[in-house]
Amino acid sequence: MTNETDPGPGPDQQVSNGGTGPLARASVREPDESSPEVVTASSTDAAATSSEKPSGKPEEKASEPAAASPAAPANPFAGIPVSDYVRDGVAALLLFVSLTMPWDLGHPASDKVEVILVSVLSLLSLALPYLARTGVLPTTWTVHTTRRARLLANAPYGLLVGVYLVLDLVNGTAGNGWGGLGTGLALGLAGAVLAAQPRQAELGPVDQDRAVTQTWVKVLIGLGALAVVGAVVAFVFSLTLGLGVVGIFARLVVAVLAIGLVGLPVWGVLRKQESWRLVLVGLGIALAVLFVLNTGSLLVSYESLRGGQFGLLLVPAVAAVAASPAVARSTTSESPVRTWVAVAVNTLDLVLLVAAVLVVRAILWLAAGLSGVVVILALVLGLLMVGVTLVARRALARDAVSGRTLALGGAGVVAVLAIVLVIVVANQAGLGIGVGIDLLLLAFGLPAITAFALMVPAEVRTHFAENRPASLVGADAAPSAYVWQPPAPRPARPQPAQEPVAGPHGDGTYATGPDGHRPVAGAYEQDPVAPASRPTSAQPYSPAQQPAQPVSQEPYRSAQPTQQPTQQPTQPVAQEPYRPAQTQQPAQPVAQNQQPYSPAQPQSQPVRPVEQYQPTQVLPAQGVQSARPVQPAVQERSGYAARPGYAAQAAGETAVLPAYQDPQPVGFSAAQALDPSTPLEVLAQIVQEAPHLRPQVAANPSTYPALLEWLGNLGDPAVDAALRSRGR
Repeated sequence: MTNETDPGPGPDQQVSNGGTGPLARASVREPDESSPEVVTASSTDAAATSSEKPSGKPEEKASEPAAASPAAPANPFAGIPVSDYVRDGVAALLLFVSLTMPWDLGHPASDKVEVILVSVLSLLSLALPYLARTGVLPTTWTVHTTRRARLLANAPYGLLVGVYLVLDLVNGTAGNGWGGLGTGLALGLAGAVLAAQPRQAELGPVDQDRAVTQTWVKVLIGLGALAVVGAVVAFVFSLTLGLGVVGIFARLVVAVLAIGLVGLPVWGVLRKQESWRLVLVGLGIALAVLFVLNTGSLLVSYESLRGGQFGLLLVPAVAAVAASPAVARSTTSESPVRTWVAVAVNTLDLVLLVAAVLVVRAILWLAAGLSGVVVILALVLGLLMVGVTLVARRALARDAVSGRTLALGGAGVVAVLAIVLVIVVANQAGLGIGVGIDLLLLAFGLPAITAFALMVPAEVRTHFAENRPASLVGADAAPSAYVWQPPAPRPARPQPAQEPVAGPHGDGTYATGPDGHRPVAGAYEQDPVAPASRPTSAQPYSPAQQPAQPVSQEPYRSAQPTQQPTQQPTQPVAQEPYRPAQTQQPAQPVAQNQQPYSPAQPQSQPVRPVEQYQPTQVLPAQGVQSARPVQPAVQERSGYAARPGYAAQAAGETAVLPAYQDPQPVGFSAAQALDPSTPLEVLAQIVQEAPHLRPQVAANPSTYPALLEWLGNLGDPAVDAALRSRGR
């Protein structure tokens, strides 16, 4: 005989079928001879009644062949969700662990008989639904009976906790061993609350089973109010301890911490915010773990109403109530992603609260005359925690996708700073400062909740995997932080300015090509046959005042004798000063007779045509190397060889100079410089060996950031235009 465990009507509403046992909540119809039926049970007790059907005629076997043979017995625990098993296991674990922990200042929980008895009663209540499903309990036992029996079985534990609260309030300073409340009481009460609450499989529809939700919301309000009122009462009693102004403010800060950690989450649950309910559950789990791991610490393991500190011991029990399925149905939830992001934001609010309390306590320590590394470090690190948390919370609340990384980083920074402070405080004895629950929450509890909310839920991981934040430095520059790239070539060092020399075809300024470059070094060599050149007739060269002159087509005219510049790194090519002719006629080219030029003789011969010049002679440069081929600025003069490659013109005509061609390096092309698949090493080689392709490299989307920065420092207008076209 089995028992129904789903919520439904009472025993008087159950219909028996020939006395064979209880049936489902649904009404049972008598089987029809032409259309026989089998009476089915509810989803949670289907196996118990699936084999029960009224005896029918032989044609029933033809219509339902499966019913002809006896069905295998189904699992009586089918339909129980995993969360119910987890809730039972956690409740049992807390009840067992509480027996090993301190119950009050003078006794562990295992030394008190009354504590052991109520713990055993709570443990037995966990077996009620399983006994009912296996048919051990009477047939009149229903799910409503199970819920009432479980609640009554755990009520003694709550009454015992209330008794010890009163004893602490009355005998807290008597020294008779009855004062104080330990973490064993906190964990045992949380286990009893978990054992007493209804399970997910025992809840009916929301519109038909609202009473259970209202009941457990009232329990949540009661425990939260007890924690808040207890914190206020503890502060009031601290005023009678003669602590002084600084001590009173210290107790006030402790009370504010307890009220904030309990009141803010409970208020959020009452406002039907699912995120605050999850924060409260996470906070209770964190405190329970910290209580277990710090059993020997007086600052963590004990609280007292008469001692001026109370409230945090009840947080695990309040969290156990919030974890109830009945309370979970009272909150409204948005999408899972929004809910978990709100959990992280709310947890960062609690981090701000605890960090601010740490800063205020450090200031109070300084006011009390305490000094040293611990006090200064607590103040400095506390301020850093506040600043980091403010930035992380603001970024996450504004945009979850872009702020998630910053929020995780902020939580990690807070954890690291708090762990450092915990280590320092633990190793500084004799200062009256210890590792309290606030430091432990900053080091381990609250950052862990934030990281869990932003990394563990499957919906959150899927959402952030599909919505990655945009890079802050640009898509082309982001990989440079974690992907190897060849180093950018260093910009060429600027060469010192050189004084102009008398070129073969100029007036003392450098001849430039169409691209504005100077002549290539070594383009011309000295001709041992050519006579010594005469100095230019231009004015003294000043790099700051005289820019390069454009190519002139006017005939050469004599000028004043050349003057030596005041600061000249190199000597002019001419070996003696130029003396102009005494006549007013323009200077005449020297006859093509291979004789050295004599500046003392006046020039009286007519100008010779261009075709009589020999195109094999070059400028005899003395002491100066030119950088590129020098183009003639005017008609060539006697004593200088004509430039190779220039066709002779008829007499009376002006020589036409060929267009300047910048030497093209072999092996590189504009298409290669623009190709995104060109290797990065080749791009770096192109900008070095093919300067004319630098704009194409700057426009290549694959060019790495270091090379783009190098190109931008060159000051080339074409390169700058290419960089602007890509958004730099």
